[in-house]
Amino acid sequence: MEKTGSYQSLFNSKLIKGLLSLAFKGYFVQTGWINSYLNKESLDPNGNPIPWLTYSFLDFIDGRLNKDLLLFEYGAGNSTLFYAKHVKKVTAVEHDKNWFERIKNQMPANVAIKNISLENDDYINAIKQEDQLFDIVIVDGRKRVSCCKSAIEKLSIGGVLILDDSERAHYQPAIDFLLQQGFKHIPFSGIAIGAIHRKATSLFYKENNCLGI
Repeated sequence: MEKTGSYQSLFNSKLIKGLLSLAFKGYFVQTGWINSYLNKESLDPNGNPIPWLTYSFLDFIDGRLNKDLLLFEYGAGNSTLFYAKHVKKVTAVEHDKNWFERIKNQMPANVAIKNISLENDDYINAIKQEDQLFDIVIVDGRKRVSCCKSAIEKLSIGGVLILDDSERAHYQPAIDFLLQQGFKHIPFSGIAIGAIHRKATSLFYKENNCLGI
């Protein structure tokens, strides 16, 4: 059961002072959380786009990406813009037609983005239609359990898979499946961008992986 606090605690003057201070100093300002929460957009402290993942994972990934890596992403947006700056090429699929039309012209030259319907498993199997293998696969869209199962067929030898919102019980079958396939699992839990509840972003990897774990 999720733990909650008491409304009575809001009348504690020390707590009120502490909460108000979060708006102009400390972790929430340093990470850009305040900016993201107010704008309903995933942004760093300088207003640059970042993936909508946990901050603990973003801290981990910092400095580990490079321009030799090929990345596939289920679900596109600010995260796509971020990854495009740090890897060789991003291939992204987005199911929402309206969102796709809104963001497609913002993408740089090293991004191949496609709008693919959720019908007939075309979205799930989109990665299988690509000619190359991928070093990193991000599963942060729809039908995530099925996408995880499909994606491992297109991982490079040192490839890793990242599943967001892995704290959700209905994604546990994906975690169980990947562990059965011999992947090791690191859950990066804590505060996520613009979120007030504990979240988790999970990394699945094997030895000699592209992130040097």
